[in-house]
Parts: sequence; structure tokens; C-alpha cells
Amino acid sequence: MQLKVKEPEVTEEEKAKSEAPDNTVNNNDYFNPELEFDYEGGLFDEPKTFDSVTPNQAGQNQQDPYVSNVGTGAGTYYSGAGVNTPGGMNGGAQAGNMNQNPSTMPGGGERPRKLSKKEFFNSPRNRRDRDRIIISSIVVIVTAIFDVIRTDFWLTTFQNQIDMVNNFAEELGLGAEYQIDTSGIMTTQIILSVILICLGLGIFVLKSRVCAFTGLAITVINLIMTLMRFREFRMYWAMIAFGYAVVATISFASSWKEYEENGDWKQEWSY
Repeated sequence: MQLKVKEPEVTEEEKAKSEAPDNTVNNNDYFNPELEFDYEGGLFDEPKTFDSVTPNQAGQNQQDPYVSNVGTGAGTYYSGAGVNTPGGMNGGAQAGNMNQNPSTMPGGGERPRKLSKKEFFNSPRNRRDRDRIIISSIVVIVTAIFDVIRTDFWLTTFQNQIDMVNNFAEELGLGAEYQIDTSGIMTTQIILSVILICLGLGIFVLKSRVCAFTGLAITVINLIMTLMRFREFRMYWAMIAFGYAVVATISFASSWKEYEENGDWKQEWSY
């Protein structure tokens, strides 16, 4: 036979004594799962209490009372969209990060911005052509200026000898064919140098193939004429620089055309 366990009887006096308030300290306030730290304020600030229930949170708590402030992030630090599932922590955190940085994550189907011609010229993908164009244009400009200075220096240095030759040719009646026209030489050199400087600036600013071809033709003709008349090479550095400019401008124009037709800005990007 099984004996029935008899519950101990509690008297009214003991029940009243147990329900009476005592002076002991309740430690439950030091561990309250409904409190959250203020992540923005720091660890040593007063924690924020989220006692107010938002509509999204109230709707969620009706479905699942155990998913209070974890998954939704409604009114919390994450500021994410409400997720009505017990595993909504990751969804709420990801939605909060999306709301914090809306500009860094473009939407699906957006296209990247097309680069301008100047931006494309300065981009790393065009480094070789950019260096060639800049260096060749600088060499052309420096060579043109240096040639003017050199011509003026030699004409000034040998001015006395030039005057003697001109006077002797005039006395012999040889005419202007055997006289040295210093002013004409200087004027021609200044005009040629100005033309070359303008072509160099056109290569540097406009990346023009026409300027590169024109400068190459002028320097080749000038080299041939000075070689036949004075038996010396002149402006060969400018001719080499224009040759590099021709190659660089053609390569840059081809790359720019390829970028316009099949650039990455025409591709659909999705995240």
C-alpha cells in the first residue's frame, strides 16, 4: 500500500510573517535583463532603459515574447527593421548597419558613374600613356625655349665677326646672298619656337594627335634643312619627344574609345 505524502501545514501566523516586508536589500536591481548599455555613450555611463514599447515591438511581442529587444532593434542601438522571428538578431543588426551607411551600399541594378576624359587620363589604368604625354610635352617646350636662348647667345657672341663678314661681302659686291641676316635668323627662330611651344601645350592639355604629328613633321623638316645648310643637328630632342607624343596620343585615344564603348560604367552592378 502506498502512503500518501502529507503536506506540512502553514499557519496563518507564519504566512503573515513571510509576506511582511523586511529590511533586507534586493539584489535583483543589479542584474536586470531589460537594461541595455548605451553603446554610444560608453561603458561607464548610466545605462538606458527601454521601457517604452514601440508599435513594431508590441506587434512582435504578441507573437513571441522572448524576442524583445534582440532581433528587432526597434528603439535600440541598431535602429533596424523589425524581425518577427526568434532568430532576428542578425537581420536587425544588418538592417541597422544599412540604415547607418546608406550611401556606401548602392542598390541593386545601379551603374557606376562614367569617368570624364580628364579623370580617365589621370586614372592608374592610363599611367603609361599619361607619363609619355606629360614628359614629351615638357621636353618639347623646354627644347624650344632653350633653342631661342642658344640662338640669341651665339648671334650676340659672334656679332663682330658677323659684321666683318657682311661688310666684306658688301665691299666685294657679292650682294645679300652672302650676308648673314641676324635679325631674320632670330625672328625665324622665335616664330618656330612659339609654334613648337603651342604644339607642346596642345599635346599636354588636349592630348591631340594632330599636334603631335604636326610637331613631328616640323622638327623633321627643320632637322633636314639645318643639316644641309649648316652641317649640324638641331632640335633632335624635340623630334624624339614628338615621336613619343605621337605614340602616346594614339594609345590614349584608343584606350579612351575602348572605355567609351565597353567601359565598366556600362555594366550592371548588383549588391
